[in-house]
This record gives sequence, C-alpha cells and structure tokens, in this order.
Amino acid sequence: MLTAVSIGAMLWLARAKRETGEALASRALIADSRQTYACWYLSVTTLAGLALNAVFGLWWADPLAALVIAVFLVREAREAWDGGDDDG
Repeated sequence: MLTAVSIGAMLWLARAKRETGEALASRALIADSRQTYACWYLSVTTLAGLALNAVFGLWWADPLAALVIAVFLVREAREAWDGGDDDG
C-alpha cells in the first residue's frame, strides 16, 4: 500500500519541484526533482515485482525487481563518485 501511494506522491512532488525550480531558476531544486523522479522509478519497480509475484505467482519477478534496483543504484553511485552529472 505504501509503495502504491508513493508512486502517486513522488510523481506529483517531482513535477512540483521541477516547475518551482524552473520558476525560481534554482538548479538545486531542479536537481532535487530528478532525485524525486528516481524515487518514483524505484517505487514503480518495487510494486511491479511484488504485484507480478502476488498476482501471477511469478516468484522470480520480485528478485528481478531487486536486481534492477541494484543496477540503478550502482549506476547512481558511480555517477556520484565521478562528480555527478547535472543533466540527469
């Protein structure tokens, strides 16, 4: 339930942050909106894995979702380690 609520909330919050950041010409807020979009993506991936497992009995869907999240996090960590990319 929390993951499903998070999907809607994070998408709304990311859009609001981006719009506010653009209106204020705030690079920091625009960058934060990208992080919120990332949180949305992680929530969607988590819910998809859980739902496929629960509804269709695809036992491998939940671990696959975890693997997708792990790859995403490794990519983000490498990007942060190398100094980041402000373009997303």
